[in-house]
Amino acid sequence: MSRKIRARGGAVDWAAVRKRVADAGETRALSREAKDAVLAERARILARPVEVPESLASDLRLATFALANERYGIDANLVVEIGRLSDYTPLPHGPSHLVGITNLRGEILPVFDLRALLGLSRRALDDLARLVVLGRARPEFGILADSTRELVALSPAELLSPPASVSEQGRRYMRGVTRDALVVLDGAILLEDRQLYCDQGEDDPERGRST
Repeated sequence: MSRKIRARGGAVDWAAVRKRVADAGETRALSREAKDAVLAERARILARPVEVPESLASDLRLATFALANERYGIDANLVVEIGRLSDYTPLPHGPSHLVGITNLRGEILPVFDLRALLGLSRRALDDLARLVVLGRARPEFGILADSTRELVALSPAELLSPPASVSEQGRRYMRGVTRDALVVLDGAILLEDRQLYCDQGEDDPERGRST
């Protein structure tokens, strides 16, 4: 305390000193309360749910894979699982894009090779082939992939029209292509395409997919 407090006659006015100390303590207490209030407000702001901008909320989440030395992506919400194609049974007299059927945990799943539909060169299958299983409520069919990659997110605004070199048939399965050459497939079109249905026989009234 830089300024001395004295009563008349030079004696220390202890009552005044005690009052000064009390006032200073109250000021410090108010200061602490103010700081606590600021910290509490900051905590409240930080605890608010993060509002995702509409532009980001509409981003596409894609599961990506390699096929014939090109990169492809498909809506991750339509990918049930990704695994290794360990065994399959060819079906005689099937279309060229139907590889065969495989057993997926007790259910028969048709397996298709999109190379034939996209106009890509084909090669023999090997034990490194991956299976990307597509479906909505349940697995509907699998498509082959050379290898699988990471999940990516991008804005629909990033998609460009497929190049002119892509066949008309191939274009109908594509949503677009990114500047870094990621081909984005339209999963909804694939799931609705009758070419990717596998008949179960005349005795099946629905003649649906063999799943």
